Amino acid sequence: MFLYKFLKVVLSVIFRIIFRIQVINKQDFTNNNEPLIICSNHISALDPIILAINFDRHINFMAKKELFKNKLVGKFLKTLGAFPIDRQELDMKSIRYSMNLLKENKVLGIFPEGTRVKKVDSSNMKEGIGLMASRTNSNILPIYIETDYKLFKPVKIYYRPIINIENYKELSNKDKIHQITKDTYKSIYNLEVSNGNNNSK
Repeated sequence: MFLYKFLKVVLSVIFRIIFRIQVINKQDFTNNNEPLIICSNHISALDPIILAINFDRHINFMAKKELFKNKLVGKFLKTLGAFPIDRQELDMKSIRYSMNLLKENKVLGIFPEGTRVKKVDSSNMKEGIGLMASRTNSNILPIYIETDYKLFKPVKIYYRPIINIENYKELSNKDKIHQITKDTYKSIYNLEVSNGNNNSK
């Protein structure tokens, strides 16, 4: 998509001037054509830009529906591949759309806590992430963003190890969804993950 690529180049230059961007443990996905879910913590409205300019493939972001109320803004976001979700309830329409993207081997970008949180806690995680990964056999790339977005200050982006969906194939559907969600949370915040074993606390 030309507009996405164009803005990615422009914003990459701008952001690298105003911030000291560091990518830790970056993985190369340039030639990877498999479906992938990127899950990150959420600090600021700048997070999607930071992720997009530092990732090799086009990310289709799931965004709160409030951003699409303005028709012009909504049309612009959709042109970039973003789509709305209702954060107040289980939005099956958006989840089905997300799964269709993954079935087309695209990259889905999600902030699984739903919004910026004051207190980090596993209860903030939405289990839609586990559902989508499970139903589409998609791996998850957890990412942690560490910054306060102050001018000329560091923005650190930590790539965590891939969460491989194959590690959960022995679990029941319910346990699989729950465990994937839990492990995604733990991986983002660099806690010990179960690697598919249904015994993490």
